[in-house]
Amino acid sequence: MPIRSKYRREKKEKKQGRTFREKAHLFWRALKFLVVVALVAAAALWYYMGRLDRMIEEKFDQPRKWDLPSRVYSDATYLYPGIDTAKMRFVEKLDRLAYRNTGETISGPGDYAAGPAHIDIYLHDFSYPTEEFKGFPVRLSMEAGVIDDITNMDSKEQLSVVKLEPEEISSIFDERMEDRTVVTLKEVPPILLESIILIEDERFFKHKGVDPIGIMRAFGANIRSMKIAQGGSTLTQQLVKNYFLYPKKSILRKLNEMLIAIEIERHHTKGEILEAYLNEIYLGQRGASSVSGVAEAAKYYFAKNVNQLSIGESALLAGMIRLPSEYNPLKHKDNAEARRNFVLKRLFDAGLITEEQYAGAKAEPIIPTKPVVRVGRAPYFIDFVKQQLKDLYPREVLQSEGLRIFTTLDMTMQLTAEEVVVSELSRLEKANAAVLPKEHAEPLQGVLIALQPGNGYLRALVGGRNYAESQFNRATQAMRQPGSAFKPFVYLTALDPKDSKTLFTAASTVEDSTFSVESGGKQWSPKNYDKKEHGTVTVRAALEQSLNIATSKVAMEAGLDNVAATAKKAGITTAIDPVPSLALGSFEVVPLELAGAYTVFPNNGILAEPISIMNVVTDKGEVLEKKSLKVRRVVDAQPAYLTANIMKGVVDRGTAAAARSMGFEGIAAGKTGTTSNYKDAWFVGFTPNFLALTWVGYDDNAVMNMSGARAALPMWVNFMKRAAPPSQQDFPSPPDIVLVKTDRTTGKLSNKNCPDYIEEAFIEGTEPSEYCDKTPNAESY
Repeated sequence: MPIRSKYRREKKEKKQGRTFREKAHLFWRALKFLVVVALVAAAALWYYMGRLDRMIEEKFDQPRKWDLPSRVYSDATYLYPGIDTAKMRFVEKLDRLAYRNTGETISGPGDYAAGPAHIDIYLHDFSYPTEEFKGFPVRLSMEAGVIDDITNMDSKEQLSVVKLEPEEISSIFDERMEDRTVVTLKEVPPILLESIILIEDERFFKHKGVDPIGIMRAFGANIRSMKIAQGGSTLTQQLVKNYFLYPKKSILRKLNEMLIAIEIERHHTKGEILEAYLNEIYLGQRGASSVSGVAEAAKYYFAKNVNQLSIGESALLAGMIRLPSEYNPLKHKDNAEARRNFVLKRLFDAGLITEEQYAGAKAEPIIPTKPVVRVGRAPYFIDFVKQQLKDLYPREVLQSEGLRIFTTLDMTMQLTAEEVVVSELSRLEKANAAVLPKEHAEPLQGVLIALQPGNGYLRALVGGRNYAESQFNRATQAMRQPGSAFKPFVYLTALDPKDSKTLFTAASTVEDSTFSVESGGKQWSPKNYDKKEHGTVTVRAALEQSLNIATSKVAMEAGLDNVAATAKKAGITTAIDPVPSLALGSFEVVPLELAGAYTVFPNNGILAEPISIMNVVTDKGEVLEKKSLKVRRVVDAQPAYLTANIMKGVVDRGTAAAARSMGFEGIAAGKTGTTSNYKDAWFVGFTPNFLALTWVGYDDNAVMNMSGARAALPMWVNFMKRAAPPSQQDFPSPPDIVLVKTDRTTGKLSNKNCPDYIEEAFIEGTEPSEYCDKTPNAESY
């Protein structure tokens, strides 16, 4: 028995020893495994942190941290005595420029207040290509809506003119669609910095990117309130989330957020991080683009530079960071006020503002700007500008380097043009349903181009009735026959002693009788629109009444090659064959080119090529492009003046005389245009200082059965009455022009037998010498 017990005990001891050794062995194996895992994890973490460092270096450690959209601006608007504020839609202009109606008084930049006979405006600061403009308060004294006097309210100085800054009409974004104005830390008011740090990350200067104390405090507050009352993310983490990571919440994203925040804090100062945060933070939405950064938000919500924000406005912006849509003052004013007051109370409790400042800021009314979404403004003009910019800058540059493009556009005039095109085309379709093609698949289209003939500045450009439905820019891309709108270039050639084979004057006569001539192996015989012949007519009558037969004869006698050459000199680049039908505009032309060519008439022979871009400026203020005026003499002044003088008669008593019955006043000249098959209708009219072209037609060249006088002229009149004041100034007469009284019918010198005369203009030495000898009371055309 003892032996057996001893055996059992020895066996048990052996087993226990073996078990201990096995356990020890297993322990050391496990320890080795854990060490290997730890080393691998450390290596992986080291590798991953290295990747994060490289990512931070590639994206964050660069002078340009953000892709900044290029911004396209209209021209500035000049105000001076005599301006009709109602006609220029002045209050709408102020709203678009983000001025705020503050009631009775103004206190700072961006404010305006209207009285019974005045408007007070505190002008915005603005960075022009050649100057930094500092805003000041002005009073516009008015009588019946017309500016009578302008006064600098600070200096009490009387001003002859004051300039309203350009409107931002479009931005050229990348795919992120972020609207941002980058500022430095020095440009941001201290109260805004203190408000943001107090509300978003009170321990910002104490943590290293992640704040465990803040996380625990937020966790406790959320448990107590049974909702998400506080967030535990630091400013650095918020910056990382917005700048580096995707918005979708996940544990992996949160871990990455913390790691990147720690790395950024290791390599960057608190000032650098705070500055990046101020420029990155999301603060709302403007149409399809986001409002990013405090500077862009200050402009959007308060029409101010960020350094001009008041204490109350600073508190509101800081409070908006948590929920920009809920605290948006444009949409939820009560929520915004409550949130602002909460931030102000925190500032006061923290001793960052005095009791007086607290009370004043709390009583400050919230007066945001009127929301203006820029999407879709002047779309055809913007497309034309972008097309020109593509020839100068790559797309990537336009989307990322924050260029500022200053254009010639008059935004008020542009809006008027867009409204007129839509309303007139709708009116035409209703009023002329009987003559328009039945059940035509596409609607009538229209073009309206307005420019200053003296410098070629494009003031308005509409390339169709609805950009959303058709982006085809008919003003700059369509090729259409000009028809009779080309006839002035025939007479410009004929009235030029240097260019015409036969010397013509406005009083020269031509037979308006049927003829036939071979052209292209076929007989060509022009017909008048009224299907009649008018016998002997003067050159003036032929152009005023747009007589096809007489004009064709004038063109052939002046020389078809010469007429084609004149058109080329005037800037028409399309192919023009010197065939007889050339006189009736049988070739195709781009509407914008035709508008530019017409500048030779009010300019006495000087061509002003249309331009849309004046300056391109970098985000640092460096001028990259300064477009010089493309103005040059292409024909002598005298024949250009004579042609324009005849074209005045087109408006007064010719094919465009209906303009007067429509209420158009003042001195003007122009020419209707209708193609022989009624597929195109034109009117190009001008005053000494303004020119506008209108076109109406179908994209598929369907027949309209409407003339230029019927379809295009009313659009021109409607626009001119709203956009341009009546011109009392006549076209300037060049040297060597004499005025002589001539008989309207014969073109000879007037006498008692021919009392129906016109005071006709001639180049000196070409005036008639014969007196009229017709029978009194003879009919005239």
